[in-house]
Amino acid sequence: MTSGYFPVAPELWPEEHKKSYEGGIMTAMSTVATDFNKSEYGVVIQTPSSHPGLFSILMPLNSGTNIKDRMHKFSRTAHVFALARDQASGTVVYSPNCISYQMKDVDKDNLSKGIEKVLRIMAAAGAEEIGTHNNKGRSLKVKEVSYHEFEKFVNEESSMSFTDLSTPVCSAHQMRSCRMGNNPKESVMNQMGETWEVEGLYLADSSVFPTALGVNPMVTIQAIAYCTAQHVLEVLKRKR
Repeated sequence: MTSGYFPVAPELWPEEHKKSYEGGIMTAMSTVATDFNKSEYGVVIQTPSSHPGLFSILMPLNSGTNIKDRMHKFSRTAHVFALARDQASGTVVYSPNCISYQMKDVDKDNLSKGIEKVLRIMAAAGAEEIGTHNNKGRSLKVKEVSYHEFEKFVNEESSMSFTDLSTPVCSAHQMRSCRMGNNPKESVMNQMGETWEVEGLYLADSSVFPTALGVNPMVTIQAIAYCTAQHVLEVLKRKR
């Protein structure tokens, strides 16, 4: 994730009374950093809903004075994140306390490209101060630095490690843990949503996706649930 502070300036943020946490959530998405046409994988750029509690958790904490300043700017701070359609996968072994997820290099590269694009978007949109959520808490006052200083900051922040816990990486919309397919060797259920092992047992959520989508899955889940439900109705009719 990245953040950008927009001061009260009519040419940058016209509505002086406007707050970053008001209005619709996730109403915009950009594919500027994607490579879907070639590899079908990449990142999309989205804006999340952020309330004070979430904001204070996500922002790096360097000092009491620093976090106080960040919270003071909360209502005029925009947050944007890079969402990857990852090629890697994780496992949960026996217990929720034993979780393994190894990010592939291609996923790291895609996230880095996404962060770079977001920082540039923030600056182009008129943000006075930009930064990432890396725990070093670095930020840059865009109008006070040279072109070379800006480029250096963007390159350094977008190349931060995603695997040493210094940069928050989260997973939302867990998918394909019980994926559907054509045969029981490579999937958990058939195309109708019925498990190969237990007759009459159906699943109809994001776990049945063959791969990660790379976008918010709500509509896809609804479509799968509808189609699976229709098939269940047909099966029940035949059993009458």
